[in-house]
Amino acid sequence: MRALLLLLALPLVCLVGCEENLDPASPEGALHRLRDAVVAKDAAAILAASSATTHKSLAQLHTRLKALKQAVDDRYPDAHREAARAAFPKGVLEAQDSAALFAVLVDPQLQGLDGGPGLGYGLSATGRPTVTNDRATVPTHSGETLEFVLEEGRWKTTVFERALEQNLNKVKLNEQTLAENLKVFEELKRREADKKAKAEEDP
Repeated sequence: MRALLLLLALPLVCLVGCEENLDPASPEGALHRLRDAVVAKDAAAILAASSATTHKSLAQLHTRLKALKQAVDDRYPDAHREAARAAFPKGVLEAQDSAALFAVLVDPQLQGLDGGPGLGYGLSATGRPTVTNDRATVPTHSGETLEFVLEEGRWKTTVFERALEQNLNKVKLNEQTLAENLKVFEELKRREADKKAKAEEDP
């Protein structure tokens, strides 16, 4: 899942002596807190810097994945169970809660990052943010423009919202596939039972 499209490492740039805004009540400060969490590869801090919509979508995704896992474990034939589980990224079905699921989704990208000063510079604000009501966009040195939403006096990133919505849509398709597969399994089971009953009736 390419949820961290904003994480672009840039050449090393010295920031020594620069005083910067870390106040999440400002868009620039919210960006810099997000940046520090990314550089630290801290999935929990990244999630804490994310919007309420992100948390809501993540909770929905976790609930649906948990239900899918239960259905596969309880209702799939043994011969098909492992293949069904293998269709999902490693670890997502085992996540105990939405925070654990988020970590599973972003950790591969985080661990692949060069956490040096170049990454920090690329995710630092440049220029002035554009604020419209409760939305703000902040330009970065990497050339990205990141959006934030104001929630209870703090700016939160919306960067994961689209990726989570896409994953929710994929899970909904998986749910349809699972339902269709279960119908097939039930039909095969019925035919096998009929075949066995007929064999027992015949002399």
